[in-house]
Amino acid sequence: MSDQHNQYENLADRALRAALDLGAQWADVAVGHGHDIGVTLEKTAVKEADSSRGQSASVRVFIDGAMGYATCGGLDEDRVLAAARRAAGMAREGTPDPDFHDLPDPDPAPEIDGLFDPAIDAMTVDDVVAIAAANLSLARELEKSVNLSGQIGLSSGASLLVTSTGLRLWRQRTMLEGEIEALIAPGDDKGFYYDFDSGRMKDDCHAESLARSAIEGARRMLGARRIPSGRMSVILGPLATYDFLSDLASSANAESLQRGRSYLCGKIGTKVASPLLSVTDDALVPRGLYSGAFDGEGARRRRVAIFERGLFAAQLHNSYTAAKAHQPNTGHGSRSGGISPTNLQVALGERTAEEIIRDTGDGLYLAISQFSPNPTTGDLSASVDFGFRIQGGELAYPVESTMISGNMLDLAAAVDAVSSDFREEPGSRMPTLRLRDIQISGSE
Repeated sequence: MSDQHNQYENLADRALRAALDLGAQWADVAVGHGHDIGVTLEKTAVKEADSSRGQSASVRVFIDGAMGYATCGGLDEDRVLAAARRAAGMAREGTPDPDFHDLPDPDPAPEIDGLFDPAIDAMTVDDVVAIAAANLSLARELEKSVNLSGQIGLSSGASLLVTSTGLRLWRQRTMLEGEIEALIAPGDDKGFYYDFDSGRMKDDCHAESLARSAIEGARRMLGARRIPSGRMSVILGPLATYDFLSDLASSANAESLQRGRSYLCGKIGTKVASPLLSVTDDALVPRGLYSGAFDGEGARRRRVAIFERGLFAAQLHNSYTAAKAHQPNTGHGSRSGGISPTNLQVALGERTAEEIIRDTGDGLYLAISQFSPNPTTGDLSASVDFGFRIQGGELAYPVESTMISGNMLDLAAAVDAVSSDFREEPGSRMPTLRLRDIQISGSE
């Protein structure tokens, strides 16, 4: 055990003891450090480069189910103990909650491989600037008039979580990521597109060449046309599929379901989507962006088949919602509150995306989308910003002034094809989906 680990453990133990002495029935303490580097691009040049290092602590206290939560910057003992006192004071003044039962007990599990990379941890500002400069050089080579913007960044850190139930978890995490946007504007026309990549391991992130795909995408967006309104088949490319399925998975949040704020309320165990749609939340994938053996509260994570052949099969729980529902905790909680899905794995079909497009004949293709449905009703009306008209089984031209409307569950039920090929971001698998008979609002 390192000196730093010992220092964190001693400090967390003191803060935990202080919280318990102040009347906490349950408490946990997290202490840790982080290192961040960010390089911002604007107008095809480096705008700024920032680097920061810091330490912090947070304390949660529960008294009669009421929670107090306090944080502090730095790991000075007096500050951390003051945070424990603030948390205890807030819990004492809070409203008792009889539905709160306890914090997670220790449940040993091996940590997931590939979540900390010493190569990323050792990177400097110059290393990150070099990745940004590679994109700038590539952009000038491919398209002299392009307006390139975006960000390249990394984060690295470690933390220790100690709880009154006896749980002690040491975590180390790294992340390297980049997003590049390209704008091309010949004459009165404009083409805009972006791409991104990220990885917990340096080898999983190829941010140095994002300018190529962003520029190629911007070129494809030139010459956008209006299309007539009507009902047609809509094909979701991998990134649009990910946005769509992330919205569906987020609606399986047990907290929202228990409060009546999800469009999946009352539908557990019923058919809500096409029988072609099976989606599993899997936080146990090695090297996954959202992987980890334990959630933010220290509960052991579980693989959860949220949708099985269209059936709404399971909810995502944290310790509070699981106890309230008398269900197993799936390990999807955070210490600051809330429940979030992790890596999404989708059951694949038998035909490639190209074959599905060719078979479609006429329709609309969404390369990227943001559905953003009403979380309670599932109703949506989303702008199509990166869409293409499909004609004769091919992507014919980009579209403009187009909207897609409907309800998330109707769209989920309309899935009639899932591709066999997919885009993979570490931990998540994003195929192409086809949805039949969807309402499109154009302006031709």
